[in-house]
Amino acid sequence: MDLWRPASPCAETDSIVNVFTIRCTRRAVARDGFTLLEVLVSLAILSATLIMAYQVTSSAISAGERSEAWTTASLLGETKLREATETFPEVQETEGKFPAPHEEYSFRLAVKQALHSDAREVYVAVSWGADGAGETITLGGLAVR
Repeated sequence: MDLWRPASPCAETDSIVNVFTIRCTRRAVARDGFTLLEVLVSLAILSATLIMAYQVTSSAISAGERSEAWTTASLLGETKLREATETFPEVQETEGKFPAPHEEYSFRLAVKQALHSDAREVYVAVSWGADGAGETITLGGLAVR
C-alpha cells in the first residue's frame, strides 16, 4: 500500500490505473427510502398535530364569536338603560326585541321603587341565543328626580 494515496475501502480492487477513481466491486447495501413503520408513525404524528391545530383554531373562532355577542349585548343594554334613566320612569316591567340589525337580542326592562321616593332602580336584562342555549346579561342603574 502506498503512503501517498489514501486507503480505499476496496483496496484489493484498486490498481495503478485507477488511483484517483475508486471502484468497489462489492457495493454496500443501500437503504433508499423509509420503511412502512416509519411512514405510519410519521403519519400518526402529523395527524395528531393537525387535529390539535384544528381544535385550537376552532376554539379561538368560537371564543371570538361569543365575545362579540357579549359586547353587542352590553352595548345594547347600556343604550336601553340610558334611555330609561334619562327621564324619571314609572314603576313598570316591559319586554321587547331590539330593532334591526339586532333582532336576535331581546330585552326585559324592570323599573322598581328604590328606598327613597325620588329614586327608581332600573334593570335591563339582554338575552340572545336560541333553543334554551341562550345567554343573558343584566345591567342596573338608578334614576333620580
